[in-house]
Amino acid sequence: MADVKTFDQGSKILQNVDVSSMVTALALGIAEAQERLDTNSVSQLIRLSESKVAGKSLLELGFQPAFYAFDYADISAQISLKMAQKEELEVDFSLSVDYKNNTTFDKDFFDELKKSKENSTSKYSKTQKDIALKASTSEDITINEKTTKVHQEEGSYSKIEKSKEQMRDETNNLRVESVIEDERVLEENSATAVYIAKEEGYVVITEPYIHTNTEGLLKMAPTYVPASSSSKPVITLKTGKTFEKEVDFATTLGSARTVNGGTVTGINGGGIHRASGKKVHEFFFDWDKSDINYTYSTGVKSDSLNEADVTALAMLLKRDTSLVITVKGYTDGSGSASAKNAAYNEALGKKRATSFRNKLSKIAGVTFTDARVKVETEGESLANGSTAKDATIRKVTVVFPNGAPDYILFNGGEITKTGASPKNTGPDHFVYVEPTNNGANTGLDITFKYGGKTYVLRQGATNNLSSLVNSKGKYQELFIEKVNESYYLLHEESKVNYFVHSSENKEINVKVKNEASADMNKETTKVYVGETQNEFSKLKKSQKDFKGDRSLAISGSLDVRYARQFSMSVEGNASVSARMISVPPPTALENYIQSLTNTNSN
Repeated sequence: MADVKTFDQGSKILQNVDVSSMVTALALGIAEAQERLDTNSVSQLIRLSESKVAGKSLLELGFQPAFYAFDYADISAQISLKMAQKEELEVDFSLSVDYKNNTTFDKDFFDELKKSKENSTSKYSKTQKDIALKASTSEDITINEKTTKVHQEEGSYSKIEKSKEQMRDETNNLRVESVIEDERVLEENSATAVYIAKEEGYVVITEPYIHTNTEGLLKMAPTYVPASSSSKPVITLKTGKTFEKEVDFATTLGSARTVNGGTVTGINGGGIHRASGKKVHEFFFDWDKSDINYTYSTGVKSDSLNEADVTALAMLLKRDTSLVITVKGYTDGSGSASAKNAAYNEALGKKRATSFRNKLSKIAGVTFTDARVKVETEGESLANGSTAKDATIRKVTVVFPNGAPDYILFNGGEITKTGASPKNTGPDHFVYVEPTNNGANTGLDITFKYGGKTYVLRQGATNNLSSLVNSKGKYQELFIEKVNESYYLLHEESKVNYFVHSSENKEINVKVKNEASADMNKETTKVYVGETQNEFSKLKKSQKDFKGDRSLAISGSLDVRYARQFSMSVEGNASVSARMISVPPPTALENYIQSLTNTNSN
């Protein structure tokens, strides 16, 4: 009936309903029942005649079969056609119309905020609260009586991360996710090897990796020969400095260290092998975080990847372009034992894997995609159903494919570019050998066009990065901060969304400058505070709640759904009621029984 759209079409269905067949079927059912009753009575008569006591049948002793008949039957049939038409207008009112006259939070802001929420991990939590302000705006914001001085930190990266950290309340399971809204387009103008990319609202700049000695990368097939073999592959570092590939990777690596001196590091699927010990392919994260923090990670496990290890892995990927690895993200099960929390942890696991891949890209100066570095999430799979916080399973792991090569990285020592062999061919060969590039990035031009405007950070004698204080500062409209090996740039007009959320249903109270968000002047405030959204406060309004100017204020930013539904069903039922009574046997049968038994039957 999906093609029935009108009441007239639906009513015509009744013309095809055969009511007479329904009544006939019920009447035949009554007749069949009567026949079965009569057959049962005759069967009783036969049994009574055949059953004898002291030579006489039960009939002769006065027993008679019982006969029944329907003396009343009522047959009825009913057909009903139900049709309904429903029109519904539903508006997602999570974006408040109270800000309709606020020049800071215009229609475009709400459109971007909506898209940010759809792509955020906070959407999986039971309770959400949105706070937004420009990167250049600094205010005291209180969340559930805990006050944070938002954006009072200098620089760019710390400005956001420290604000987010202060808002977060791990004890009360209150999480915070930041999303930077910035639609400005980045156009790289720098004609050097400087890496410039747009990443999560920041412009990220990384200068080339520096190695202060000759560096070489040896790639070997993962097959080895016994020490007794007379045909061992020979690796040459320079004239008179050779070693053999034998027994296994550990033995070969030891021989390389002995012959070369300098720093010799082994890399394979098992980890990163240094003279001081092996580092496994793991990197750990703080609760509900996805940022790369070497100090935290090595504090969880001393044999996890440190900065030098991640750098070695990044440069390995840059220099052997055939290598493909997978980064898998994990979380603990903290939050709640629910499908929503599991979905949140799935998203957080992928966010951690992506963050680690981005770090590899920045170090290598190459934008790695899934073609080279795949990202996957395992969510809370290692938690085994536990909702406890567990730092040892909040991590990413780096997985090499089966049969992947083994690598030895040389830095300094005996190796030379001209002497190292074999190169570029064979199962065991050097894929990269280069002398020192120390100073190669000194004075490199860093210019780019961003949002249609050209920025010159360094060009010739001009060096606007020299004015940074403690790696932080500002150049024109850009907040700048150097974090590890990269510069993070943030435009002062960028809007920063803080999605405060929890895996529990709870109220999140926000004050701005000690004024409740409900009492703020929405037309002049520089801080947007959305309504608390959870199962107890559904922000859905029907059409009758939106009239006049209110519905026009930011209509482009509202999620409006119009639905017209036509439903129809045909229901039929038939019934029969009958009364059954006991009747005397047929007269002829009664006379016949009397003639056989010489008795008068009652």
